[in-house]
Amino acid sequence: MKNLQMALSGVLALQLVLAAGLFWNTSARNQAQAQQTQLVQTKTDALKRLEIAGDDERVTLVKKDGQWQLPDLHDLPVDSDKLDTLLAKLTALKGNWPVATSNSARERFEVAEDKFRKHLKLYTTDGDTPTAELLVGTSPGFRKVHVRRADDDAIYAVELNSFDLPENAGSWLDKTLLAAGDIERIEGPDYQLRKNGDNWKFATANSDGKEIVVPAVDPGKSRELASALEKLRVTSPAEEIPDVEETEIVVQSERGELRYHFAQADNKYYVRRNDREQVFEIAKYDFERVVNKRHDDLVLVEREEKEQTAEGEEQEDTEDPAA
Repeated sequence: MKNLQMALSGVLALQLVLAAGLFWNTSARNQAQAQQTQLVQTKTDALKRLEIAGDDERVTLVKKDGQWQLPDLHDLPVDSDKLDTLLAKLTALKGNWPVATSNSARERFEVAEDKFRKHLKLYTTDGDTPTAELLVGTSPGFRKVHVRRADDDAIYAVELNSFDLPENAGSWLDKTLLAAGDIERIEGPDYQLRKNGDNWKFATANSDGKEIVVPAVDPGKSRELASALEKLRVTSPAEEIPDVEETEIVVQSERGELRYHFAQADNKYYVRRNDREQVFEIAKYDFERVVNKRHDDLVLVEREEKEQTAEGEEQEDTEDPAA
């Protein structure tokens, strides 16, 4: 009986120890989660400059007069949506338990000063000392990377993608900087279009200055033309437009009158606009959607006329050449 009581007392003591350990572990975990390390404490509104370095390239983003620009790329504007997404992710970075703290781990996870995947510096002043500095290394899993603050030994695994931090200026360029926005009028080489509700119409002016409405406009082709200009995207800056014939397109948009000049040379396609000195390259697809449109292409062809034309072409194809 005495032995049984001693055994039961031992089991009770063991249960108490296990319960205490479980309670301590849960408490420590909760405390650690409540004390997560904020890796970037800088307020985004206070930022003046960002520097991102990779293995072979580096890029600088500078805020001037409230606008982010690329000083290494003719001071062209930065893609604001892309930058806002990055800053939101950076300010949300929190480290819980560090995966390592040793110098050897810095090399292994590639977050050392001389061995890294990406090196990010954030500045709130015009000086050379960054307000925050992160070293981004290897990926431990999907959408995660190892990160270390330059002033800390702790290495964390956080939710971030390495491709969120491109180190070349072209990746940060606002490709829509020549987009016209909402358009009310388009003047091409031999046509003039004016917006009429959700559709477009041809319009010319006689000697009295009164508009004369001419043939109906094909709604599909006119919308394609307007959309190509309203959402025009560039691919990269170019040195200059080659000395070739240019096609001028004038639009009246929410930004005022804009004059576009398109050109093609050596399988490359160029555009410039009157409010910017810089010349840009664009995709062949966007170029052709604008430049290949002429008055006859935009005229609405009635269904009967199309069928008659198709029948005539079919009849010509089936006729005997000898006859």
